[in-house]
Amino acid sequence: MKILRDESGFVIWGERFVSYQEVQCFRYLQWLRLTPKDMRHEYQVGRCSFDFFPLGKVFWEHHPISMRSGEDLYQYGKKRRQVLNASGYSKIPLVVSDSMFRDQWEVCDLMNDYEVDFKRGRVKGDPTICFVRDYSREYAPVFSETWKASVSNYFPLPDQLLGSY
Repeated sequence: MKILRDESGFVIWGERFVSYQEVQCFRYLQWLRLTPKDMRHEYQVGRCSFDFFPLGKVFWEHHPISMRSGEDLYQYGKKRRQVLNASGYSKIPLVVSDSMFRDQWEVCDLMNDYEVDFKRGRVKGDPTICFVRDYSREYAPVFSETWKASVSNYFPLPDQLLGSY
């Protein structure tokens, strides 16, 4: 699959994406065997555009917004949920993700962790909104340092053996 890049983003199969992250979401939906038509990329609801509305069963907004606008992920998701509710989509789940995906396989892993099923229109927990985050990256330095400290207390080892994460 050829990905073209120009001044305003990326182009795949005639679809324009503003970020490489959206490209990974597209590639994941492709892996699920959805066509670009099935994905409903940039689906318009009122004045808002949603990144994807696969098979008309789950809305998906992917924005690492905390890095871009400083807006809280949960506030952003709740505003988007209100738009959907006001437009007659109150029974359709909304997935809001902000992870920095390296590839479509990472998207797949996270969606599996949160039991998001775009084909059946199901999400884990609250059926109206599901926040998908990769906490391992956010807290990796904390876990790494905690692990090193606890190991060092019981088994004094040189730093070279503990490695750096």
